Amino acid sequence: MALSDTEARVARWLNNPWLLAQPPFRVLENVYYVGTSWVSCFLLDTQEGLVLIDCAMQETLYMLIDSIRQLGFDPHRIKKLLLTHGHFDHCGAARAIQEMSGCEIWIGQGDAFFFTERRDLIVNEDRVPAFQIDRFYDYDSEIDLGDVKLKPVHCPGHTPGTTSFFFKIRHRDRSLTCAIHGGLGAVVLSKENLRRSRLPLETRDIYCQSIDKVIDARVDVVLPSHVGHCVEHDFFGIARRDDGSGDGFVEPTAWKRMLTQKKAEVLELIRSGK
Repeated sequence: MALSDTEARVARWLNNPWLLAQPPFRVLENVYYVGTSWVSCFLLDTQEGLVLIDCAMQETLYMLIDSIRQLGFDPHRIKKLLLTHGHFDHCGAARAIQEMSGCEIWIGQGDAFFFTERRDLIVNEDRVPAFQIDRFYDYDSEIDLGDVKLKPVHCPGHTPGTTSFFFKIRHRDRSLTCAIHGGLGAVVLSKENLRRSRLPLETRDIYCQSIDKVIDARVDVVLPSHVGHCVEHDFFGIARRDDGSGDGFVEPTAWKRMLTQKKAEVLELIRSGK
């Protein structure tokens, strides 16, 4: 069977991971981008230690480690790895990070079965060494990191356990809300992909309902899980132009624009019968 354009592109990246190289950068106070040009990873420097949100693919682990070191941090001191969801491009390097640092790994409980009876749902599961899941998110509680209190929000659809994060950062004597939506990719929600994955067609309705739950949240700084999802908010361009203040990342309309666009993509899938 011929590969789709997306599958062919991912296969190329898996076999040539250096194509995804992306210089790391500071976003705001104690928030750093350490991901690739495709998959985002964010490092938080908190009173409770280093916290990594997603770790990207096993194949790009060396770039992740190098990025953390370039910013002056020791990857051996990562205390928590918070996974937005259980797809290979977000959790592939989890075992290596865990073995290196001894960190706890957290994930949404809805994705726990990916790592037991349905490893095929990880996608490219042979590229994801098994790792220990230490904690599931409690959506009624914050993750207390001392100076940062991170609120997990269950946003199923992209996967059953997709989790978004909201937290506040002090910036220039004001409090800003930062947010990362845990999973907005619409390609997995095509009728054909859901059929192959043996997931219900209603997953698309669940996705839209999840977006509705958070779309009106006040978000000052978008931290995209894939920079490509935030088309009208040039995240890497802002980083290149940044004068060191991080002010360019403050854009209170970007969150709603991003979620509106991604919901429209899924509504179009439903409308077109694809």
